[in-house]
Amino acid sequence: MIKKLFLLCFCAVNLTILAQDKLSGLVFDEYLEPFPGATITSSEGTSVTSNIDGEFIIAVKKFPVTLNITSVGFQTEIVQVSSISDDLNVILKEAFILDQVVISASRTPERVMESPVTIERIDGKYIKRTASPNFYESLGNLKGIDVLGNSFSTKIITSNRGFGNTLNNRFVQLVDGAESSIPVFEYSFGNLFGLNELDVKNVEILPGAASALYGANAFNGILLMTSKNPFDDHGISTYFKSGVTTQQDRGAYAFYDVGARLAFKFNDYLAIKANIVYTNGEDWYARDYRNTTGQGGVIKEGFSHADDVGYDGVNVYGDEIGFNLRDIIRSLENRNVLLPNGQPIPAGSWLNVDNVNVSRIGYREEDLNNYRTKFLTFDNALHFRPWGKGSETEIIFSTKFHLSDNVIHASNRYDQRQGFMEQYKLEINGKNYFIRGYYTENDAGQTTDTRLAGIFVANDWKDHGTYFGEYGIAYLATLFATGSNEQAHASARATAESGRFEPGTPEYNTSLNRAKNTTLSDGGARLIDNTGYYHADVNWNLSDYFDFANVQIGGSFRSFALASQGQVYTDDDGPIRHRLYGLYTQVQKTFNDDRLKLTATARFDKARNFEGKFSPRATLSYAVGERRDHNFRIGFQTAFRNPTSQDQYLGLQLGDRVFLGTVEENLTREITVTPYRSNPAISATLTGLDAFTNSFTAESVEAFLANVRLGNTPDLSQLQKAELEVLRPETVQSFELGYRGAVDLAGKLFEFDIVGYYNFHEDFITTKEVLTPFYGDVDNPTIPDSGIGTEAVTAVVNNDVLRYILRTNTSSKINTYGFAAGFSGKVFGGFDFGGSYTFSDFSVDAETIDFKPSFNTPKHQVKLQLGHERLYKNFGFGVNVRWQDEFLYQSRFIDAMVEDRFVLDAQLSLGIPKLKSQIKLGGTNLTGKNYTSVPGAGFIGSQYYISWTINN
Repeated sequence: MIKKLFLLCFCAVNLTILAQDKLSGLVFDEYLEPFPGATITSSEGTSVTSNIDGEFIIAVKKFPVTLNITSVGFQTEIVQVSSISDDLNVILKEAFILDQVVISASRTPERVMESPVTIERIDGKYIKRTASPNFYESLGNLKGIDVLGNSFSTKIITSNRGFGNTLNNRFVQLVDGAESSIPVFEYSFGNLFGLNELDVKNVEILPGAASALYGANAFNGILLMTSKNPFDDHGISTYFKSGVTTQQDRGAYAFYDVGARLAFKFNDYLAIKANIVYTNGEDWYARDYRNTTGQGGVIKEGFSHADDVGYDGVNVYGDEIGFNLRDIIRSLENRNVLLPNGQPIPAGSWLNVDNVNVSRIGYREEDLNNYRTKFLTFDNALHFRPWGKGSETEIIFSTKFHLSDNVIHASNRYDQRQGFMEQYKLEINGKNYFIRGYYTENDAGQTTDTRLAGIFVANDWKDHGTYFGEYGIAYLATLFATGSNEQAHASARATAESGRFEPGTPEYNTSLNRAKNTTLSDGGARLIDNTGYYHADVNWNLSDYFDFANVQIGGSFRSFALASQGQVYTDDDGPIRHRLYGLYTQVQKTFNDDRLKLTATARFDKARNFEGKFSPRATLSYAVGERRDHNFRIGFQTAFRNPTSQDQYLGLQLGDRVFLGTVEENLTREITVTPYRSNPAISATLTGLDAFTNSFTAESVEAFLANVRLGNTPDLSQLQKAELEVLRPETVQSFELGYRGAVDLAGKLFEFDIVGYYNFHEDFITTKEVLTPFYGDVDNPTIPDSGIGTEAVTAVVNNDVLRYILRTNTSSKINTYGFAAGFSGKVFGGFDFGGSYTFSDFSVDAETIDFKPSFNTPKHQVKLQLGHERLYKNFGFGVNVRWQDEFLYQSRFIDAMVEDRFVLDAQLSLGIPKLKSQIKLGGTNLTGKNYTSVPGAGFIGSQYYISWTINN
């Protein structure tokens, strides 16, 4: 019986198969060339892909049948087929940018034209055309977007709406819905933990405030990368890219970049994919030897100690350690140190010496860092559709791993070797909902603070106290003997520098290795961190339950585990855990035949250390014209930024400075024990609470000491107590007007996108420096025996103070404003031509300004693109031009002007359809003039490459 049933089923299946017709056709592009890789989907649910010759064969059970022919970046063609004898030749036309569908703006599919907020978008077709060496860098060619060159392999995407930097905490980056930020820093290192460009389906960027939908920190924008689904895009794709980078005074270095994507669809239920990328090259050397006023200071005259005995170079480390010569001599006098002839130092000698700062001779960054850059990224995903063909539910489990050797530019420069990141994600996507959860963790590996490495080596061969003691005594001895200040400094330097470890010597290498293997808490330069976080998102579109409007609800949750073993955070006694969550809803309603669209969004977020924040957004857009190809929009939205984990729980001592997180809980967690400089046998124990309640402002101390060094009577009124408040989130209110449209100019259709905005910032998070005395009360009026002032003032004069760098909010009112205009279209019979202009500026209440604004954005930017996909047969080209004017870049590393720059990139491409390949020959910064986008980072030279991409 069982055999008969089996035979009956077998016959039924075969009869079904036999009953299906095979419908064949051809797909062409606008140039009537075969179009490989187009997806053909029938109304019966069957899906196939056109081959290298544009041919396809699809099974059809009965006629008539409707076919949808699609490809990313092209208009969808819908064909009704009534019989198998119908000729089926389909031409796919390139889609206009404004007709492409986006999801990020409202978390629901809509045309770019209809988006209620500013949005920029690229896809695979754009990537093929770009002259940039990779798709991520090409984002810098978009309107209102900038790319900061942190290093050769690490680029930071910022919005032109201001306040961008390499610690880009005001901009969020998501990859398939999961944040790609490194947990310890809470910002993304470019595309290091992003997507293989072979796996990119599209990239969408919202340059403005986006907290209403995406939560905390989507303050100045959000970038969303979407990868290809192996059910829709399967096969094997690879690329190989190689070339050289050139930099003035450095020469040329080879690099190569290889990647592969493997995707396989087993059946209608199961598909998998895997990606791997490996890059190897030489980083841009940081060789800025201009003199500075110190870390976080400004540029001043001089390029070496020959120009300034207190020289502190931008990319020289160890020379941060310095003291005023008068303070050095006064300290020697107070300690009754004898001159070489056995005589005491004459009283008051300190008033007769040079009133200048004297610093140690440091080490250049290239002698401390390894500039070889390597990174390996591997990710894979399993996609499961439990109900097979036509299933609207899909379950995805993915993992991602990243290993890197890289130079990082942050508040200091870091040399990272064997840095590691991992992420595990599970999500369920349905017709009207998604549920997503993931875990991300980083391992700092062998990461070294370059500045601290230089300081360590300098102190290793001769401790700072001995060095400056020798300098002071030799200076006085020569000055008394010759009367020449110049000879005195030369003799002092020669004496103090005796025994120096020179780069390349065995002693130097041994000392540097010790620095790199000694943790920060033990006085070395190695950073340890294994911070991680859990995150969950949920979204439910209720449109099936509400007829009057499109209604969505959603929420998110994140839990941090800060684990640096006391090296970064105040977590000496174990990981610090803190959580945040958010809930949101959005209602979108159309009127007047869907021409008028109203979108209202509200979100509430709560974090452990802060009061809840409410983020509303309201936008109104209206489409005019018979084809609705002119869209006007107006919007109001809010955003906020929670202080990062470092802002809250930092407890990091770097040299003579302590970086302190300033939430109330952390003030008692941070404890620093440090010896008196006036008497190293005694130590002071300070907490963050001391820094918060018993400190002078750094500016007032500097003014006070400058007066004291002149021999004047100390003016205690110059010293100002630091008035501080615990940290709270910063907020912005943004008003935006915009227009998108398609305009016929001389028979050519051009797309235009124009936007203007005005933002009001409150509680802006910034940095303040304070000096906390080892002893005394800054409010105590008692005059001790010293006759100088209060005990706290005596500590200031004796340099018995600890410098704290605190994160706090400013009371200053900050406004940012600007506009951007872009266009694109075809000219001269098929040439793609586009461009944009961006204006950005800000204002601060001059009467209340008490911080560095760090706007870090050029006022004017111009970008142009010209290209042709098939200039001659399968030959194409692309040219990108970018210009921006100079601007002031402010950071905790250095404040300096970024010069105006003109950058030219170009590429020539050859498509080889028979091999499903594209060969590209390109170059960036072809003018050859080196430039920097971040002061203190490496100067960016030129890059020349050839690539071969195979898409199967």
